[in-house]
Amino acid sequence: MSKKSLEIGVSCGLVFLMIALMILVQTAAPEPLRPAGFVLAVMVFIFLMGGAGFRLINVE
Repeated sequence: MSKKSLEIGVSCGLVFLMIALMILVQTAAPEPLRPAGFVLAVMVFIFLMGGAGFRLINVE
């Protein structure tokens, strides 16, 4: 699998994960905790995307 295809697949998967986390926060979190839930969902997305980027550097 080429590096470009892997990068696109990982990015799409992480975007779908972020959407799922946002929906989960919207439906499951109590109203006062929703803003913190959205912040955590975005933070998880940023850390995972950064980790994926660092791993893609080492892929040949």
